Amino acid sequence: MDQQNGNQQATRRSSNASGSLLILIFIVYLLWSGDSNTLPSQDDINNSLQSLRDEYSNYTAWLDGQPSNFTLNYESHAFANLRDSFLHPTEVPVTTPFGHYKNITGTYKTRTVIFRNLTHPPKEVSWGELADAAYSGRNLSRVHQMGEGWNWTQPVTASISISSYLSAHLSKNSTKFYRIKGLIELEIRSPKQNLVELPSIELRHEGIHFPRDGSILALVEPKHVTPDIRQLPALVPPALENVTAQMIAGQLKDGLSNFEKQARAGTLQLSNAEDPPTQCSFIFYGHMRPVLASRRIISAYEHEMQSPSGIPLPNLPKPTFNGVLISEECGIALEFDTVQGTSDRMFNRRMFTYCAIASAIYYMLLQLSLQVSDQWRTTTNLLRGSRAVMATWLIADIYTAVAHLMAAVMTTETRYALLFPGVLAAILVATDVRLITYLNSVQLLLHPPNPTPTPPAAPTAALQTQNQPTSTPAASHLVHNVPVSSPRTIKLSLSKQEIQAFSIKVINFLYANDFRAWGSTVALLSFFSFAFLGVPVYGVWFLIIASTWLGQIMRNIFQRSRRVLCHDTVILSSIFRLFMPMYLFACPDNLLNIEPVAWIPIIPIWVLLQTAILIGQDYFGPTWFIPDIWNKEDPYDYHPDLVRTDEESIESRLGDCSICMEPISADQSDLGVERGRLLQLWWKQAAKKRRVYAMAPCGHNFHTKCLEQWMEIKTICPQCRGLLPPI
Repeated sequence: MDQQNGNQQATRRSSNASGSLLILIFIVYLLWSGDSNTLPSQDDINNSLQSLRDEYSNYTAWLDGQPSNFTLNYESHAFANLRDSFLHPTEVPVTTPFGHYKNITGTYKTRTVIFRNLTHPPKEVSWGELADAAYSGRNLSRVHQMGEGWNWTQPVTASISISSYLSAHLSKNSTKFYRIKGLIELEIRSPKQNLVELPSIELRHEGIHFPRDGSILALVEPKHVTPDIRQLPALVPPALENVTAQMIAGQLKDGLSNFEKQARAGTLQLSNAEDPPTQCSFIFYGHMRPVLASRRIISAYEHEMQSPSGIPLPNLPKPTFNGVLISEECGIALEFDTVQGTSDRMFNRRMFTYCAIASAIYYMLLQLSLQVSDQWRTTTNLLRGSRAVMATWLIADIYTAVAHLMAAVMTTETRYALLFPGVLAAILVATDVRLITYLNSVQLLLHPPNPTPTPPAAPTAALQTQNQPTSTPAASHLVHNVPVSSPRTIKLSLSKQEIQAFSIKVINFLYANDFRAWGSTVALLSFFSFAFLGVPVYGVWFLIIASTWLGQIMRNIFQRSRRVLCHDTVILSSIFRLFMPMYLFACPDNLLNIEPVAWIPIIPIWVLLQTAILIGQDYFGPTWFIPDIWNKEDPYDYHPDLVRTDEESIESRLGDCSICMEPISADQSDLGVERGRLLQLWWKQAAKKRRVYAMAPCGHNFHTKCLEQWMEIKTICPQCRGLLPPI
């Protein structure tokens, strides 16, 4: 009864621990995913509303020719010539039909960002004289001071998000152009190793796109500064200045009306003001590369992408443009070359394709997890299973579930598509928690922690008094005559034997059990990959998650067990769990725009090595890959060599197996049907480690396969009930 109560208490402790762990993860996630937007005070709302009203009234007064505080800032003629020197529109022969995309909504990226110092141009460049003319007579120290706060000379990559829409305030007879807005992110190119997150700068742009000639004009400010769209008429050609000004007036009126509605409804949120890394204001000038097709085909292609109907159309190239981000007040110019993007519709199609593949993979992983639960249904197999396997699976599945569910919340068009892999990953998390709870319950019950030894009682005062010698007057003079010993010298250097003994103690401590051995090996591998193979910190994290089967390999070594999981489960789980890291870091067209990295082959090679070692343990023994100098403990050999007493005897039998009641063959060269032909390369070693027959320590003979299936349930001999060592 006491033992049963103790088992129930241990099971309850394991369940409570798992539940507490999940609650802690959920609380940390809620704290980590907090939004920087807060509910504004009434004073902030009133100030912002009054500022918008002033901007609108000043702008409309300027349009009507009345006195106003607003002025349109035109660039100087010298600076316009300098800006044109950086633009190189693609020239197309007159006889070649071409056109430009109208809707350029999408995500764009380029690695070719060239920094130009306008205040100190090199002598050999063609635009040097234009830069000197543009900045002649200016206070260059003031210009340099404005450009501080960000190291513009360092190599960066640029990511540009563009949202294009047709303004409702354009008249039907006016020239069609599109309003654009979005973000520009400049990120430092990642070196091979980085311990901290590299800084980046985000800029917000508001502009206009002319599909007729493919030009892009935009005002660019730091992210927390709203570009003043009232200055957009100064960027367009003079013929379109009036039309653009009227459109901007309508948009200002709509923005003011929406702000007032949100303020009355109490749903208004203002972003917290943060110090931007730069105070520079930019203007972006760009040109879309022409598409070598007629405008009719381009229009049909865009309509087909927006509303698929199955009409066969030629494959047109991705939208690409070149441009320059220039700041007159800071003396900075950044040239963007070959900014290639993916349209919004194409991105959604890729998202649907990814969700379909990810859902299929997570469904297969869920089925494989259920297979593991079925294979570990007995107490013996639960004792053999490794908690490190389920821990790495649990971490990876929590990450994928949270990532997909959060992406589904933040998107609209692909929300339901992202819910499928997110929900399947969440179910997979529940399955992992259930299985790791069973593993903890069984392994804590059958292997309780060693009790802490009771420290010896301190000696009593009476005993100390009794053992102390009593000083007498006759012996007091003898104390002063005792020579004082010299102080002990501290030995700073250690001998080779002491260093070796200390190293052995450290290794024995780190490899005292399978979980410590797994952690120590993973830590050593992570350090080696980071220090010598150029794997960054986030890559080391994926490498740790990929060390799944290492825990089971260590468990097999310490438990002297094998055949813990079926081979198809091991192989398929290894393949499917490689999907996420390979998609993120090896696929050039992934949804997150992460470029392929050089260290990614390390992960599949490491997973393949673990899979090979784990499967090899089933054939050659748990310690087959460990050198003999480290593997001093010889396990019990169930397949000893047999010597025939009669060489002319045709029969080669060892009696009948008491499990299946079939005769046992004594053929020592039979590897079994399940081994396959490829194992003929390891013929001698495989024949030594595993044969058709299995001889127990008690002398009873069985089929090896039958005895393995029997020991999955019980570890005693079917005939004499004696204890059996791991097979």
